[in-house]
Amino acid sequence: MQTPTFSLYWALIIYGALLGLIYVFPKTRQLYKKAFDFSVLKKFPTYLLILTAFLTIFFANLVIFKRHLSSTFNLLTSNYSQTLFLDTFELISLLVGKLIIAPVFEELMFRVPLSIWMNRRFYFILALLGSSIIFGMMHSEYPLFGVILGIVFGSVYGLTKSIVPGILVHFLWNLFSLYYFNYI
Repeated sequence: MQTPTFSLYWALIIYGALLGLIYVFPKTRQLYKKAFDFSVLKKFPTYLLILTAFLTIFFANLVIFKRHLSSTFNLLTSNYSQTLFLDTFELISLLVGKLIIAPVFEELMFRVPLSIWMNRRFYFILALLGSSIIFGMMHSEYPLFGVILGIVFGSVYGLTKSIVPGILVHFLWNLFSLYYFNYI
């Protein structure tokens, strides 16, 4: 049974095309290489920023969707799991797509181009808002929350000058939401 909101094949095609474009243009390739700065993970403030970003997303979710802190189900006894009828391949595809492919490639597509304007605060804010609105439209199930996600992920990227913390926040949020919203 295929989940209606996710297709691993289409994601691979879209993200493969992005990788192809990055490979073709040398200046773009340099931009993306520079964005993968793992040295920021050696600094304690980066982890505080990751935690702050995660909590900001969590509380924005509570407010936007009018949820309560106890709104999750007990996954061990719940019949509401959306993966209940998935076979092994579909479950693995869902997990790989939501936990690896989406965080990495969405951050690459939406955050790294912001670095062109990173040294000019006004242009960076405009670019951040523009990319966040597009990010929200790409998440058509929850566009306003998608814009908030885009702003948080872009802010993490802007503050650290590295895509790695943004990918980690995105991964953590997707992992948490799979549990919290009872997908697994």
